[in-house]
Amino acid sequence: MKIGILGSGNVGRILGKGFVAAGYQVWISSREPDSPKHVSWKQEVGGRGDVVSFDEAARLGEIIIVALPWSSLKDVIESIDPIYLKNKTVVDVSNAVHFDNGPRLLLDDWSVGQIVQDLLPESRVVKTLNTISDKRMVRPNFKEGSPIMFISGNSPSSKNQVRAILNDLGWSSIVDLGDIRQCRLQESIMLACVISEIQFQSPGSAFALLRQ
Repeated sequence: MKIGILGSGNVGRILGKGFVAAGYQVWISSREPDSPKHVSWKQEVGGRGDVVSFDEAARLGEIIIVALPWSSLKDVIESIDPIYLKNKTVVDVSNAVHFDNGPRLLLDDWSVGQIVQDLLPESRVVKTLNTISDKRMVRPNFKEGSPIMFISGNSPSSKNQVRAILNDLGWSSIVDLGDIRQCRLQESIMLACVISEIQFQSPGSAFALLRQ
């Protein structure tokens, strides 16, 4: 499986390394793919990873990961030739948050995942991995137990694809929340996790489901 990642920040680089370790071919992407700042990442992943343009990552990837900051997400997606994303599974891992007077969602009655789906009507968007710190996205390890990861989207087949790649990244407890509208719930869960981390002074935390 070939993975194209839109973005080359912390999230894109960490997920890229995780997918390479799991046996995938990976392209992360940047406005400046030839920048020296990408050299160390390319050395770490060897021949199974590279840094390319946004168009190239979208064209080469069979599954596309949106790992972009909210401030540039719309511009980057609209800059890509839509034919490269048509009929592909597009995984949205992003959030829109501001921290004035405490953490709050920027979107009151909408979600980033729904916006990505609206921008890409011929793609199959699945939301996941937005409720966890980038440092915990791959092989999540907690002494207290296994964290839970949520997915939502309109396409059952794409959600099955996303379950498979999450398994390969080390996630074993995955809950399907429903269609793309449930992205709003996932982004609220993320915010609840951020607030909890601040109050307990415990960065890199995650939610788990306690079963009896």
